[in-house]
Amino acid sequence: MALANRPYELMALPLAERLVSMAEYPGLKQGHVIATVEGDGETIYLEDGACFKVYSGFLHLSNKWAAEHMMLIKANPKNPEHPYKLINVHFNEQVEARWLDDES
Repeated sequence: MALANRPYELMALPLAERLVSMAEYPGLKQGHVIATVEGDGETIYLEDGACFKVYSGFLHLSNKWAAEHMMLIKANPKNPEHPYKLINVHFNEQVEARWLDDES
């Protein structure tokens, strides 16, 4: 089992090791466009095929997001379970999320 699938062990590592132990989404700090939003904002697909699962505490924001909204993706090192911030430029809102390719 990968270390990233055991967050309690991951948190015991120094921050630098935590960040290296997870695959990194290659589209960080680039502009993106939402392709589709599914599950009342729970799953966000981008134009590059990336898929993000939004943390449930932010669904009240992402459930309004729609295809063609401009996005930025940034690292969120404070939350290893949802290590990305999806920033919707259209609404000036951000949510914490997990890149689903991270789980492979």
